Amino acid sequence: MQEEPLYPFSGQGDHAILKVRKKDLSTLEMLSLLAGVSGAKIKEFGYAGLKDKQAMSIQYLSLPKRYACILEKHASTLLDRGVKILDITAHNHKIRLGHLKGNFFSMRLKKLSPLDAKKIEQILPFLKTYGFPNYFGLQRFGKSGDNFKQPATRSKKLQAFFLSSYQSHLFNHWLSMRMHLNTLLRHFNPKEIQATFNFLSLEQLKSLGDQEHYFKLLPGDILCHYPFGKYFTHCDLANSKRLLTKQIVPTGLLTGQKVPHAQELAHVLEQPYIHTLKARGDRRFALVFPDALEFVYLPKEAQAQLCFFLPKGTYATIFLEEVAGQTLFEA
Repeated sequence: MQEEPLYPFSGQGDHAILKVRKKDLSTLEMLSLLAGVSGAKIKEFGYAGLKDKQAMSIQYLSLPKRYACILEKHASTLLDRGVKILDITAHNHKIRLGHLKGNFFSMRLKKLSPLDAKKIEQILPFLKTYGFPNYFGLQRFGKSGDNFKQPATRSKKLQAFFLSSYQSHLFNHWLSMRMHLNTLLRHFNPKEIQATFNFLSLEQLKSLGDQEHYFKLLPGDILCHYPFGKYFTHCDLANSKRLLTKQIVPTGLLTGQKVPHAQELAHVLEQPYIHTLKARGDRRFALVFPDALEFVYLPKEAQAQLCFFLPKGTYATIFLEEVAGQTLFEA
């Protein structure tokens, strides 16, 4: 996995920018190691995102310049602990959480039969064209998959983390419900669907079913320009065409304060997931589109190399489950 920065670094400024490769360490474990070696406080480091412990990852860190030379002197110690400094430059401000475009992934798929390889070759163009549901991955919710159930704690950081996890939990349930509606619209007639979604009229269900994309836009959905842009309310039938060309995507609620809510029909489906939390709310893409897709199958080795790029906040584990068409990761 390799991080793609949100902006180029200037090469000048008071903050050293470290391009580092880590192995068998989470980002927070790596920061603890670097802080211990350099004498810097963990809060002085900046990073754009947390990387999985299981993957070999390349990401960018910032810290005050005076500590960079100390880390360089202890490069061999760091390497023994699983961290290699690949490059050092500078910038005029600290790297903030979320300051990345996304991540490039490269992985080897082993024990892959020719039939399974063929299935993957067939599904990848569909996922690139139509995208996949942007669920939070299982690792978001801890080893037991339920860290959002933890009782209140005096630690502000832990409490904020648990609240964020609960927001993610509610988002996943909302997205699952929307995908259920999308599935019904593909396989059943409006009268049959009304048994589950009785607030939708036959005319409305027919209109939704006529949309070409599998993710049906509801009146009042909050949309966003893709991959970056402003939120706006869906009220134009042409938006379903714009979704097909990846110009816009629907968004789901991360419930909390100071966040726009869906309107009209979309609000009816969002309402059960609106909770009063002492946390800032946000919206999250309901769909994302993988890019830079490469798949090379080696039949003699029964292996394949799969490469792809995902926007920030998207879980590679979710993409792999879409590729496989089955659940691969469980608590």
